[in-house]
Amino acid sequence: MTAPVTALPTGFATEVDGAAALIVGGVHSFPRHPQRGALAQPFAGAQSSASEVGVIGVPLYALVAVDWATEVTTTIERDGRTRTVFTTGWLGTPRGVTWYLHPAVHDAERGLYLLDASERFAASASTAEVPAAVARAARSWDLGVVPERVRVHNFPL
Repeated sequence: MTAPVTALPTGFATEVDGAAALIVGGVHSFPRHPQRGALAQPFAGAQSSASEVGVIGVPLYALVAVDWATEVTTTIERDGRTRTVFTTGWLGTPRGVTWYLHPAVHDAERGLYLLDASERFAASASTAEVPAAVARAARSWDLGVVPERVRVHNFPL
């Protein structure tokens, strides 16, 4: 029997509040924020590891893109059949795409990254730079321009 090898997480180095952090993957969510514990897709070409950024146990983050829409269900037949559509731009609802970093956890046994589900998080006063390699990977989601800096949702509620 062989013991599982615990690999250190890999990602792209950035800083949050002046401390080293790794962006390990991304989540594209529609039509609202992703579920707690959602799977984060690792970014190809991630070269930095926790040991290379200088700190084992460095905080891990996933880049989240929320493509906002409002679910609208309408009755279209006398027999009660319904049709659901997603509309954008309703008064009082967010518009477009919101980008932010959310704390992530590494499941070394399965080799997966997940959004941290241990708590609910809100936006803090922090922002972080999005490395160019992460922006290139996120552009494949066809959500428009990836900002150079994003808010960090690491304030526990």
